[in-house]
Amino acid sequence: MAYLSLYRRHRPLSFSEMTGQEHITRTLSNALSSGRLAHAYLFCGPRGTGKTTVAKILARSVNCDQYPAPEPCGTCPACKNIAAGVSMDVIEMDAASNRGIDEIRELRERTRYVSGENRFKVYIIDEAHMLTTEACNAFLKTLEEPPEKVIFILATTDPSRLPATIVSRCQRFDFHLLTTEQIRRRVEQILQLENRQSDREAVSLIARLADGSLRDALGILEQCSAYSEDHISAEHVRTVTGATMTDTIEALIGAALENKPEAGLELIEQVVYGGRDLQLLVRDLTFVFSRLLLHQEGGAKSEPEKSHGFEEVLEKYGGKLSRDLILEAVELLHEVANELRHARYPQFILEISFIRLLRVLHGSRPAMAAGSREGAEAIGVEKAPPETAAQETVPAPPARAKKPPDEKPAGTVPPQEPVSAASDSSASESPPLPAGDDSGTLSPESDLFSKLKQDWPRIIQELKKKQKSTAAWLEPARLTELRGRLVCLSYPAEYTIHQIRIMENSHRKLVEDVLSAFCHLPVNIKAELDEQVYASSAEGQAEDAVQESPGGEEKKNPPSAEEARQLFGGKLIDPD
Repeated sequence: MAYLSLYRRHRPLSFSEMTGQEHITRTLSNALSSGRLAHAYLFCGPRGTGKTTVAKILARSVNCDQYPAPEPCGTCPACKNIAAGVSMDVIEMDAASNRGIDEIRELRERTRYVSGENRFKVYIIDEAHMLTTEACNAFLKTLEEPPEKVIFILATTDPSRLPATIVSRCQRFDFHLLTTEQIRRRVEQILQLENRQSDREAVSLIARLADGSLRDALGILEQCSAYSEDHISAEHVRTVTGATMTDTIEALIGAALENKPEAGLELIEQVVYGGRDLQLLVRDLTFVFSRLLLHQEGGAKSEPEKSHGFEEVLEKYGGKLSRDLILEAVELLHEVANELRHARYPQFILEISFIRLLRVLHGSRPAMAAGSREGAEAIGVEKAPPETAAQETVPAPPARAKKPPDEKPAGTVPPQEPVSAASDSSASESPPLPAGDDSGTLSPESDLFSKLKQDWPRIIQELKKKQKSTAAWLEPARLTELRGRLVCLSYPAEYTIHQIRIMENSHRKLVEDVLSAFCHLPVNIKAELDEQVYASSAEGQAEDAVQESPGGEEKKNPPSAEEARQLFGGKLIDPD
């Protein structure tokens, strides 16, 4: 006999042998015992969860000599023929390759003929969602009122693509993904039946990599059995599936927590050129960071069976990250997993993502309640004081030189800074901020401006959670001034488009909402380019400052037009 795959050799022959899906097997067993059978069934669920297996068991049960009974006997001719796939009364049809109206017409014609040797004719239509609309419409009447002694079983992985008219004519059963523990127990049973030896960690790893599909688990087990003829270890499973070694993952996480970009980038290069599955790497990293939430101080630790070989990593780094940093890291890794699906250069994506992870862990303060004065320095890496960092990242604009009123030349008007209509009205009507206590509810204007500069990176992070595009337009901005309740922002000249977009209603409103929540009072923003700020300052200095001539003599500003007319006794001539 030709070689059969593990999942075909060990396919369950009765409901009691099924792994999981008790809600389905119990319902069908009770229906068989009482003889209350439906004429059409719809089995829905992910791949490898037992839809076709249950359909075949049901076909054997209704044609068994012991019917009505909860299980097929397995010894009568009908049970043996159906199990061997040679029965003429159990027809399996693949709707993916027989999806047209002609195939459905042929099926309707075949249902007119009575069963030749069994009690019922059973039609198992796999991948039923692939049927065309015309085929479904042609099948409706037959499915609703089939000939006597005919049962239809439709199996699909995507029931949403089936017309409601088809679904409503069937008894629907939803198959669930199997748990890791259910798959692990079944794999151990098959290893005993096959006389194979393996590590417990290897079996747990196979169960986790199967993603709830028992057929996938048996496929991985079969590959590992061919790779290692004597004993299956966890490292054999990782080699076959492309999963990254635990030591490599531990070293990569250590490089991230210890802020070692060189070591991290070197490890990523080894993983990429070592032929490892990068999606599995990101999934393992996400798993470890998410489980670190359970290993914080005072938190309940995850069970060893649910750690999947990462117990040492979790014990080593548990409690070294704050909850907020872990959540940000998990969110970043989730974004990376989506980017890798369509990445042309995955190494580049992973390297950039590792640098972003370093920035999350070391480049900004973790999120905390507004007004809190305590820093969440949970990772043990020294950082620059927040005040110093804010002063370095937000340089103040040059002070404008002012002169007493009596020294201004007659007829000169001091230049005005351009202010938008919305922000100008807000600034003119807003009184100075009232003083408050140290709780952060309200502060003097100077204290609030210092706090805004200090927590500006955290404000950007909070804005990213609400809308990333708005945060991207705001990032190049510098916080320059707080006038009443007007927050002034300045952009370098090369970020003109950012300045224009941030002042659009949708983005400006979102920024003002975040800043208002931070300050605990309504605020407005005004964004302008550096060249506008400094141009007005330079214009004022050119008008007010005294310039020295090359000979060392002082040279004042040229007289105005009115002064020149009076000095030379001129008169204004009408050009017309």
